[in-house]
Amino acid sequence: MTANSYLEYFLVLFGWVMNNALWGILSNTGLFALPLVFKVLGVWLKVREEGADEGNKGLLALPRIEHAIYVSYLVILFCCIPLLPVDISTIKFDSARAKQCGISVPTPQNSGYKGLVNDFGGRTAEVPVWWYLLHMMSKGTTQAMIASIPCGTQLRQMRFDVQNTKLRDPVLLQEVQDFANQCYSRAYFRLKNSNSQLSDATINSVGWIGSDYFLNTSDYYDDYTSMTPRRQWPYDDSRDSGYADTGQGGYPTCKTWWSDSSVGLRKRVLASFSDSTRKEMQRQFPGSQWEEPALRWLVSPRNAGLSGGGTTYAVGSADNTTGVVGNLTRLTSAIGLGMKQAEALPGFDALKQALPMIQALLQMMIIIVIPILMMFSAYEPKTIVTISFALFALQFITFWWELAGWLDDRLITILYGSMSEQGISNSSVPFAGFFSSTADGWIMNLVLGMMYVVFPGFWVGMLGWVGVRIGSMASQLSDGAKMPMDAGAEAGKKAQGTAIDGVKGALK
Repeated sequence: MTANSYLEYFLVLFGWVMNNALWGILSNTGLFALPLVFKVLGVWLKVREEGADEGNKGLLALPRIEHAIYVSYLVILFCCIPLLPVDISTIKFDSARAKQCGISVPTPQNSGYKGLVNDFGGRTAEVPVWWYLLHMMSKGTTQAMIASIPCGTQLRQMRFDVQNTKLRDPVLLQEVQDFANQCYSRAYFRLKNSNSQLSDATINSVGWIGSDYFLNTSDYYDDYTSMTPRRQWPYDDSRDSGYADTGQGGYPTCKTWWSDSSVGLRKRVLASFSDSTRKEMQRQFPGSQWEEPALRWLVSPRNAGLSGGGTTYAVGSADNTTGVVGNLTRLTSAIGLGMKQAEALPGFDALKQALPMIQALLQMMIIIVIPILMMFSAYEPKTIVTISFALFALQFITFWWELAGWLDDRLITILYGSMSEQGISNSSVPFAGFFSSTADGWIMNLVLGMMYVVFPGFWVGMLGWVGVRIGSMASQLSDGAKMPMDAGAEAGKKAQGTAIDGVKGALK
């Protein structure tokens, strides 16, 4: 038995432990046999209602009772009685897709779910034969379909990780604000006053405090220095002449302050990213290309405000929410364009993270209530078919999410890749604008919501309808045999009524 997520890895076993406990209660109290009693009583009453021309009622009732008991016994044997043992060590976390796409995924024992896994302490559960086979078949089919999808880049997931990284160190956050005030704002002011017109490349480059233009062009970051002492750099008489030696450090140039290989602000800000986020970004952007799009968001005014920085800088930043772009954004929110898209967009990334958890919880719920459902249905085979279709549909949803993720990557590549090629993004690095964006166009996000929510919902609805129809075939067959009998009886009644009316007419 395999699992596709850490939470499912734990909840599948927990569900079967609770399933075993529920079946134990039903079997120990004898309640499991109550539907059999009612089924036998129902057959007996039905035989009594039949006419005398049906023959010996005892011989007629016996095979029907045997048939009902034998079918129920087989259902109990294969679908209710736990037979195949399974524990946390025999459930396998399926990492085939991660290996196929070159992604490093830790095992559940080495993840944050280690505490949940260890809570079982070697406790085992037992699974009925049919559900064990159904689990293997469903997971095998799902994984085979997922393996046929080309590997995606998970761009939206990377943006989710980047945008959820905050500058938690208040000292570092204050230093970012100091750098923006003492270096970036001064350099930007000089740029505007010394040039009559700027090229597109320059405009795109100077939109953030770590601008390559300010770093590599003379008379900007190499000329300006920190206006307050910095402990990371000792006081230098030749460089810091004119500044007081307070004993709290020197006054490095803005270029050194940002780019120093050992204690530079750039290196210390990058350290805020987790190892997993860093590895994913390096996998997508070889070398150091990933650093600029990640840093653009981390030192942006919006993220500084989210990190608790209070009043943030906004001079020359493309992230500024004032001006024409900010007014349009507020207008869009005010009139509710695109079905309140401005309010819905931040939830898409969170929705993508929550859906597999909901899937695992629903799977656990179905597993737990299987004994109750089987008992209340009097162990009817059509109940097995309906539950089997429900479990298969629920597990196959993973394929639809993988497909949706791959299609989403293609849409993002088309949108932001073309922006970089046309020079209208914030950087020459591909997808740089994507990591600082929170709105990708309302049409694109409506399509994304449909792929992650409507696709699985429509799939479950279709398969559920098919399961109910197939599960009802047995009752439909019996109804098909009953229809000629009812039709014959109805025709006899009509013929009898016609004959009586004819006799009455002749007498008159």
